[in-house]
Amino acid sequence: MAATDDLIPLFPMHAVLFPGAALPLHVFEERYRLLVRERRDFGVLLIREGWEVGPGNGENTFDIGTLATFEEVDPLPGGRFFVLVRGCRRFRLHSLSHDKPYLQGEVEWLEDPPKSARPRLLHLLRRYLEAYGVELSGDLAARKGTRAVWLAGSLLQVETAKRQELLECGDPMIAEQLVSDELIKLDGVGQLEPVRPLKVSPN
Repeated sequence: MAATDDLIPLFPMHAVLFPGAALPLHVFEERYRLLVRERRDFGVLLIREGWEVGPGNGENTFDIGTLATFEEVDPLPGGRFFVLVRGCRRFRLHSLSHDKPYLQGEVEWLEDPPKSARPRLLHLLRRYLEAYGVELSGDLAARKGTRAVWLAGSLLQVETAKRQELLECGDPMIAEQLVSDELIKLDGVGQLEPVRPLKVSPN
């Protein structure tokens, strides 16, 4: 059963983080600089509307997000940080707490949907990556079921609303449809340039 009533720091932003995915961040706002100094794992939540920066902002979020853990922390001039975090597991936000300079939230940990091998999703992911000239390291076939869904969400360059939907449901069929739709678009574009590195979220 899922654990409940855990209090974790929250980092609302205009990005969706999937379990297993990496996310680079430029941290300059004081409340989040404190969070980095404390090295606390934190929850990434997609903002529905509004801005990330400033007191009182970033509280209008979706309820389902992903816990992030620090992998790299590089200090920058002026007390700023460049950090690399990785998604761990999903949660549902139940309430907010303002006891710290940064937001915290009472969360319920969500179980991954049941794993099921879907060869079609793996095949579509291979085609999608090949369209960008990307070769996979390791065996994609080992990423069965849920992990392949999270991989699809991490790789697809689609609207954040669609990525959020996939994070919330974890449905391989929806992942297949998203990848298939993107392949149809790419077929219409023709030869593509290699995938560009992800932009660093200005937080």
